[in-house]
Order: sequence, then structure tokens, then C-alpha cells
Amino acid sequence: MAMSEHERLYTPSEWSKRYKSEELLERFFKFCEEVTEKTRKTVECELNVPYGPTERAKYDIYGTDLPEDAPIFVFIHGGYWQEFSKDLAGFSVPLFVKNKIKVITVGYDLCPNVRIGDIVAEIKSAVAQILKYAADSGSKYVCIAGHSAGAHLAACLLHDDDWIDDMKQQGYFALLKEIILIAGIYCLEPLVDISFGEALKLTDEEIKAFSISTLKEAKGRRISGLKVTVIVGDCDSPAFVDESRKYAQKIIPIVDNVEYCLLQDIDHFDIVEKLLDSNHHLAKLILKCLQPEANNY
Repeated sequence: MAMSEHERLYTPSEWSKRYKSEELLERFFKFCEEVTEKTRKTVECELNVPYGPTERAKYDIYGTDLPEDAPIFVFIHGGYWQEFSKDLAGFSVPLFVKNKIKVITVGYDLCPNVRIGDIVAEIKSAVAQILKYAADSGSKYVCIAGHSAGAHLAACLLHDDDWIDDMKQQGYFALLKEIILIAGIYCLEPLVDISFGEALKLTDEEIKAFSISTLKEAKGRRISGLKVTVIVGDCDSPAFVDESRKYAQKIIPIVDNVEYCLLQDIDHFDIVEKLLDSNHHLAKLILKCLQPEANNY
């Protein structure tokens, strides 16, 4: 049965110029497995630090032999809220640990075992615990990046005033310097009619609450002292490119520092595969955020 055009628009592997969809996914998963296995053998790390009561509510800390006050890069994986794992996210580690930056990869529960709101709550708990860890360690710079569905989860932090106020009251929010949203999806309604939507079982209430690109913001709401970078490749699905552009425009009125970046000849998958490459624009952005004294450009 042929894939509908709507389904194809929300299937990023269909748009790469490198490989056909199935081969691309096979290569990506193999790449993730091999890099993570090698990374765990060669980089000092503490695996499966719990931040919640469930089996997947854990994160891994890489670079545990670095100075206590080292900057921290946090990576939230994608997978349409229903697949993938922190145990496949090792590609986000080697370059940054080499540059004396700790990396924390965050795991979370997956649909259909939980609701999407449960995952959003887990990420807020994880980031709160990580920011406390940063403060207790004396770290002054934290950067969070999320890829695909992980970008949506990271962006949800921007739309919870109670969470932000709590982080400010505890003195943690100022440590968070940048949130980088990589090839994200920010409106849930189009997912209802595609195969990826089956595991999500989205209700009208969930679509309204977690379609963050269409949320109504309180008048005069401002987030200061934090940069948000929305980045996507031009070989990603046109729907994902459009989502990124629209979301960047949506948050300009509420975030003081917003950057939108469309990378040339980059698809939904090599945009993160290339985090191993110090010349990759995204890698440079992260290094610039977490090494403000260095000249990375």
C-alpha cells in the first residue's frame, strides 16, 4: 500500500538525499549503536542515574573525570515519543568531552506505555535534577539540546511558567544558557492521521496542551538571559522545516534571544550524526555556548 503524501511529510527518513528510507534508518541505528558502545568503553561515565521511579527515567553522565565545575551539555533523544533510547545517543558525547564539557543523555518513558504529558513531566524533572547537579558542582554553563521529538520536549520547558519560576527561586535557571531545538515538531494535530500517531493515542486535550507552536501566551510574558536556537536541515521533510520556522517566529515575542538556522545539504539524521565533527555548524554552536571564552568560529 502506497504511503499517503501526508504520512510522507511526517516521515523524515523519506526526504534524505543520501539513502532510501529503510536503508537510512538501518544505517542510523547501526551508527548509534556502534558509537555509543565505543563511547562507553573510552569515556569515563556514570550510567543510569535515576531521576524518577520508572526504569527509563534515568540519565547517563559522560566525562565524570572532568573538573567538577565543567560546563554541561544535555541531550534529549527523539523517536516520535515512542522509540529510541539514551543508550543509542553516544554520538552526542565524544567531541564535547574532548573539549572538557560533560555530557548528560536523558532517557524517558515511551508511548503507548505512558501519555505524552507524562513524558513532558519527566523531562522537567530530569532537567531540574540536572540543573541542581550543575549548581552543586559549581558549573556555570548548561546547554540543552533536543532532537526531533526531543526538541519538542526541550521546548516544553519554555512554556511552563511554574517550572521556570521554581528554577529561578532555587537559583538554577541562570545556569541554563541555551536551548537548541534540532529538527523538531511542535504541533501535534497532523500526527493523528498517520501511523506514528497510533502509539500516541492523542486526545483533543493533549493536542491543545502540547501543540506548543499554537499555545496562547500570557500578555507581556518574557524569558530573559536564555538563547533559543531552532535549527533544521534543508533535506529534512518540508513539514519539519516549516514547523521549525513557524516555532522560531512564535517564540520571538517571549524569548529575548532567538536564532533560526537552516543548514544546507543536511537531513533529519546526519544533523546529529555530525555532532562528532568539530566543523559541523551545530557542534560549533554548542561549543560556543559552553566555551564562551574560546573563539570557536
